[in-house]
Amino acid sequence: MKHPNVSRRNFVNTAITGSLILGAPSIVSARSLGGGALGQSLVPIKHGSMAVTEFKNSKIHSYQSPNLTGCVTTHIIETPERLIIVDGQRSVIYGQEIRDYADALGKPVDRMIISHLHPDHWFGAYQFRDVPIHSLKETQGEIEQLGEFFIEISIPTLGDHVPPEKVVPDTLIADGSSETIDGVTLEFKHVTDAESDNMLTIYLPEEKVLIAQDLLYNNCHLFCGHGNFQGWQKSLKDLRNDTSFDLVLPGHGANVGSRQSIDDALIYLEFVEGTYAKVSTGDELKSAIIERYPSYLAASLVDIQNLFLFPKK
Repeated sequence: MKHPNVSRRNFVNTAITGSLILGAPSIVSARSLGGGALGQSLVPIKHGSMAVTEFKNSKIHSYQSPNLTGCVTTHIIETPERLIIVDGQRSVIYGQEIRDYADALGKPVDRMIISHLHPDHWFGAYQFRDVPIHSLKETQGEIEQLGEFFIEISIPTLGDHVPPEKVVPDTLIADGSSETIDGVTLEFKHVTDAESDNMLTIYLPEEKVLIAQDLLYNNCHLFCGHGNFQGWQKSLKDLRNDTSFDLVLPGHGANVGSRQSIDDALIYLEFVEGTYAKVSTGDELKSAIIERYPSYLAASLVDIQNLFLFPKK
């Protein structure tokens, strides 16, 4: 069955019929490659929870929101002197919880980094609007163009969680660039045509950590609404061949897992791509996916992606 091309125009036009509620993120520990984290602890807080991973010269605090907004993950990279926030939640309420937690650490917030367009990664940036907001040039342009739209369609379902206005990144990150802050090096890579059209990954070489965000899901349904099956699979294969990291931080999934999550995601994408080519309706696609993956989290993602894969004429 031939389907219409899934473009950003289709993505925007069909999104008005539903909101993007992205699934549950968390930490996935890769198999040991030597070095890396010294230990990890869980810190429960009012709304979400915080997993704290300790390294020789830094810590990474990984916040997971409640399921209401898709268990979204925000990471706080704590260097000896300052804090770097990676992604900003789909809720200003949970964004404020992260801000309060960060302020309690007693170090200044140096910046926030937004990994990609989807609003679960930047709505909460409103609570960090007083600090520099960094992103790829493409992501900056996408939020500038689509920010008000995402806010408008989210108010009916999320209410007080939605920011009153968009916060557009003001500082650009170039593909292949790197920066060392208090002895902690961050290396940036622009990934295209994957879960979103433009995505940023962050590699910390001394810590052997890859912050993959929505490039990788773990034990939940992948959001395939952009239709970038081949590009996403290529990026995951590159990730599978990369032995430089001991810990990979994904955008969606269970609290624990392994490097097997990369292979699982590849198999999932291959299945959805093949099934999508054969079926005529979103209901057929959803039925096949749920039957194949009955235990996966965030089944609502399948409904949302189908708004884009099967746009109303």
